[in-house]
Amino acid sequence: MNSQKRLNTIIGMTLAASLLLAGCSSSEDEVVVEKDIIRPVKLISIAESNAINIRRFPAELKASEEADIAFRVGGQLMQLNVVAGQRVEKGELLAVLDPTDFKLEVELAQANQSLAEAQFKRIQNLLRQGATTQSQYDSTKATLDQANNALQSAKNKLQYTKVYAPFKGVIASVATENFQYISAAAPIMHIQNIDDLDVEFQVPESLVVSIKSTQSDYQPNVVVDVAPDEKLSGTYKEHNTTPDQTTMAYDVSLSLIRNKDSKHTLLPGMTANVDIDLSRLVGQNRYVVIPVEAVIRHEDTKTGESNSTVWVYNKETQKVSPRVVTVGSLQGNNIEITSGLNAGDQVVAAGVSSLTEDMQVRPWTRERGL
Repeated sequence: MNSQKRLNTIIGMTLAASLLLAGCSSSEDEVVVEKDIIRPVKLISIAESNAINIRRFPAELKASEEADIAFRVGGQLMQLNVVAGQRVEKGELLAVLDPTDFKLEVELAQANQSLAEAQFKRIQNLLRQGATTQSQYDSTKATLDQANNALQSAKNKLQYTKVYAPFKGVIASVATENFQYISAAAPIMHIQNIDDLDVEFQVPESLVVSIKSTQSDYQPNVVVDVAPDEKLSGTYKEHNTTPDQTTMAYDVSLSLIRNKDSKHTLLPGMTANVDIDLSRLVGQNRYVVIPVEAVIRHEDTKTGESNSTVWVYNKETQKVSPRVVTVGSLQGNNIEITSGLNAGDQVVAAGVSSLTEDMQVRPWTRERGL
């Protein structure tokens, strides 16, 4: 009998211990189940570069002034005072032709003019005395005028044996050498003003038609490929009103504005880009583009009004909250957001239908090898 009681006691204690362990295990399982699962979400950051109305146009640096230097008369080059790359001042003598023949022409023209003048004075005196006709006077007067013109022409040609720098600049290239025979109007060198540079680029007709006015103080950013870290800008200078027949785009020129402490040497022919904010130029509102999947259409059941919403991630709280935005046109798989988002905002890019306000999430990162 005692043995039976002892057995029942042992069985009871065993069952109690089993129930206690089962209860602890169940409690632990419940704790695991009750833990919140932090959902990963794919985020996109809104940056200034997302502003679609910032258009970039390929450009090229040009000299603000440039000219081909040529003699107005032909002859043998006797003196070449410059080389390519040399800086010159306005009015500086660049080259000289052999003036021998031109001096002889001046002397001949001077002699003819003196003779014509003497004959004119003699006929003039005779006319006063009534010893000659008015017709004879007119003829000698015309001869004198021709002689004066011939003398002036000969003097001009003598002056044309010298060429001077039309402006301050740099000799970009020289196409001749001393003692060569130079034809009239044949370029012998090219001069450029590289202290003041222009930026030339082309604007498509679809954009030109929307430009309100060229009279603006807007200065677009200019990025030169060889000096991308230097902040440059440009002011409107001029534009063509006829398109390029190849590209059907219109040429536009800006005057480059450089920093006084610039350490880069910029030269004509270097490539660049012009970033134009269309909101400043054509009056377009600024907007950003995000994936279509990031926008959800929400309808207020009380008012019946609907709006577009995105989910914005708060980095500090690691939670998301809805934000009403204004949408624009579709851009492929993206959509324009004209208001509601700012640079620096982080938006959930996909799976937004299952999000709730103040829901805790974590940024999704691609694992290595995937």
